[in-house]
Parts: sequence; structure tokens; C-alpha cells
Amino acid sequence: MEKRGSAILPLHYGHPPEYLYKRMVKLGGIVSETIREKFGVDRLLENFSDPFWFHSLSLAIGFDWNSSGTTTATLSALKEFYHRKNDDIFILGGKGKRLGSMGSEFDAIVKEGVISDSKAGKIREDVRRVAKVDQTLLQDGFDLYMQFLILDPSGKWVVVQQGMSPELRMARRYHWINKASMDFLNDARNGISSQILQPSVLDLSASESRKHRGNMVELVRDNPRQYFARLRESNQSTLDNYTDSSPVLRMDYRINWEKMRILYEYQPRDFEEFAFMKGIGKSTVRAISYLAELIFGSEPSFRDPVKYSFALGGKDGVPKPVNVHDYDKAIEFYREVLRDTYSGQKILDDFLRNLAKYSYNSSKR
Repeated sequence: MEKRGSAILPLHYGHPPEYLYKRMVKLGGIVSETIREKFGVDRLLENFSDPFWFHSLSLAIGFDWNSSGTTTATLSALKEFYHRKNDDIFILGGKGKRLGSMGSEFDAIVKEGVISDSKAGKIREDVRRVAKVDQTLLQDGFDLYMQFLILDPSGKWVVVQQGMSPELRMARRYHWINKASMDFLNDARNGISSQILQPSVLDLSASESRKHRGNMVELVRDNPRQYFARLRESNQSTLDNYTDSSPVLRMDYRINWEKMRILYEYQPRDFEEFAFMKGIGKSTVRAISYLAELIFGSEPSFRDPVKYSFALGGKDGVPKPVNVHDYDKAIEFYREVLRDTYSGQKILDDFLRNLAKYSYNSSKR
């Protein structure tokens, strides 16, 4: 398992205009198919898992450079393209109702025999765990509200999901791709593309938190009664004001001791078994992490794991309005190149090489 990174974007509402969206479907699909023809489906999936490449694609096909909508619009356009093409690349999910439909969309391709039942079960569980890592183990102030799954018949998949912070009016995008070695922890991400760096986050998915994760497991495997009694012996004061009149923080009220008892009775073998249990949410993880730091002295990572282009303009006119004439010419140009490639005329290598050379020389003038 490799997490390739994520992006932070201003939170924008609304939809791209229809004239732009229908062109995004065409050009986004043509670009994707050109890459698959040249490099293969694995390379295409790897590109989707790269936040830099994905962001560049969304800009190249005309979306706002820094909008949270780049995720929804770009992936929805590609989803529509591949659905029309009836191809062996499948894009499932979305946000809102479309996120809720991911299960039924997955059932449909399993029923068609594209993915075996056994392989499908593992993919479903992996996707659930990916969401759990970004929602619960990385507590960066962003709550997930969108998830797309991109996969091929071999079972290789990419997950692109996005979290929202209404207070900051920002969104953060996370990219995952499955690898032979499935590790959901220890710095699996490649980086986070961001306009802001959070001053402090709880990141239990970082390798820096390895010792602390072990202490958390040790804590939940011990009888919680001893900690309950110890913490009730004296009140805890806040760190910013320790005078006699300072507000009192009662730790026994802040911790779900019933959940601690359930964890103790379950006796998880390791941190993954504990973290991916159903019913273990942010507050439980945060409380146990805090207790482990108080009792064992180990600290988790509090470092925010935090990469950043224009071609045809953007829907809001930044950096320039979309030039529909140029856009349609670009679609037709690349469509002809792709059609010639599929017909057996191997011109794509020379074309791309000459186009890159021309672009480079033009930029030097």
C-alpha cells in the first residue's frame, strides 16, 4: 500500500457550467486514453494516485486552479467518459448520494464477473481502511465527505477521497494506490499539496508514532479500572493557566470508560486490529493516545504531513476565461492522434516527442 499524497484546496460550492463539463468529459478521457495507450493501464492508475499529476489534469481540462471542486468535477467527468466507453476501467463513488451508491456500483461489476467475489471482498475492506486512516488516525481537522474508487479487472485500484473543514473553508484531498505490500501505516503517503500547514495534528499513521502506537495497544490490553482510579485521585488543570482559580479538566468525564472496558475484553493483538475495529472513532483514538502519552511518556507525531499549472483557462476566469474555440480544437486534435494510434499507425511517440520539443523551444523565445 502506498499513499501518494493529498492536496488542500479552498472550499467552493456549485457546479461547473454545462458547456465546460461536457468538454471536460471529452478531453479528460482523451488524455487518459492517450496515456494508457502509450504506457499501459498501470501507469494511468499511478498517475491518478499522484496529487500533482491529478491536479495538473484538472487544470489542463479547464477547472479552477485552487478549487475543492477540481476533485469532484474531474473524477465525475472521467467516470462519465469510461461509463460511456463501457471499458475495463471503472470509477465508482463520488460525494453525497453518489458516495452512498459506491456499494451498489461495486455489486454491479462483481455481478458482471469483472471482479471475483473473493477479490471484491478484500478491495472493499481495503477501501474502508483507507477511509479510516484519513478520518481517524490522521486527525487534521478535515472530515471525509467524498470518496472515488478507480480500479481495473486485475484488482489494482486507486482511492481519491476528500475531507472538509467548514471552519477553515478548505478541503484536503488524499490519494491512495494499492501495492503488493499492504501497509496502511508508517508514512505511506507521498506528501500533501497545501496552501496551509496545520500547526499541530495527531498523525498516528506516521512512522514517528510507531512506539506510541505500541503503548496505546499495551494500554487498552490492561484493565482500565487502574487508570480510572489513578486519574480520579486529583483534578487536572489546563496548561495555559495553572492558578488556583483555573478551570478544571476532569479526565474521567472526558474518556468513554465503557469503550475502554470493551477494548480490554476484546484484547486486540496489535494496533491495526485495534484501529480498524468498527466503532472506534476519533474521540476514542484521541483519548487513548492522550492516556498513553500521560502514562508511558511516548509521544505521537504532531507534524502535519503536508505538492502544487494552466492550459485552457478556468471556469471562474482565472487565470483567464475558457476559450471554447481553442478547447474544441484541442479535443479534435488529440482525438485524431488517438484514432490514428488505435488504427495501427505508430505515430504517437514521434508526435509527443516533437510536441514537447516545440513547446520547450517556444517557451524560450
